[in-house]
Amino acid sequence: MLSFWSFQQLPAHLRAEAANSLYYEAQSRTQDPVYGCVGIISLLHQQIHGVESQLAKTKAEIAVLNSLAQEPAQIQENEVEASFNHFLLEQDNIASGQYFSHSTCIPSNFM
Repeated sequence: MLSFWSFQQLPAHLRAEAANSLYYEAQSRTQDPVYGCVGIISLLHQQIHGVESQLAKTKAEIAVLNSLAQEPAQIQENEVEASFNHFLLEQDNIASGQYFSHSTCIPSNFM
């Protein structure tokens, strides 16, 4: 804490800011007698860390979306191929008598 003597040792252009800092610390001590402005600073550091984490997550999501946007034809081709393979598998199951429809099984004793 600044005493009157150390306050006088400050350059004149810094005295007003030092007085404001002392006032702010005194006000903070009335709200939080244990931590004062240090508690507020700690809370602000936690908030900054949380926002930085969220920013990093958002940047990663943007990077993923950008990479997906660069290869839409390949992704669409893979989806079409997977759908076609699924269709062929269903047709094979129907032809072999394992399925009556997409989801209804025909018991073997009815064949």
